[in-house]
Amino acid sequence: MKCLVVFAVCLVLAQALTDEQKEKLKKHRTDCLAETKADVQLVDKLKTGDFKTENEPLKKYAQCMLIKSELMTKDGKFRKDVALAKVPNPADKANVEKLIDTCLANKGNTPQQTAWNYVKCYHEKDPKHAIFL
Repeated sequence: MKCLVVFAVCLVLAQALTDEQKEKLKKHRTDCLAETKADVQLVDKLKTGDFKTENEPLKKYAQCMLIKSELMTKDGKFRKDVALAKVPNPADKANVEKLIDTCLANKGNTPQQTAWNYVKCYHEKDPKHAIFL
């Protein structure tokens, strides 16, 4: 069965995450921090919407988290079908899809930049549902 991990800026409320999903997110965070060498303090600031610092390790961290949660391929293609499948309330899918499309409109020159632009946009547009760990 595919991993049901919901990424930080994914489409599910934090309280809707199971304990298992929360543990997987913690593991992904640990793995992505180690892989990207992103500054933990800067990553923590992203949770509160502080995207002022924009550097390569943070962009790679965002991409890593999207990849590990199966929302993006390594070449930077967003997997909207996977994201929409994780929306718990079918009535919300149309609004979520519109938000995803809006945030994917600002593609970057690299997969890391595309990931960064997406997570930043999603948090700006819907901070209540943006979960960035």
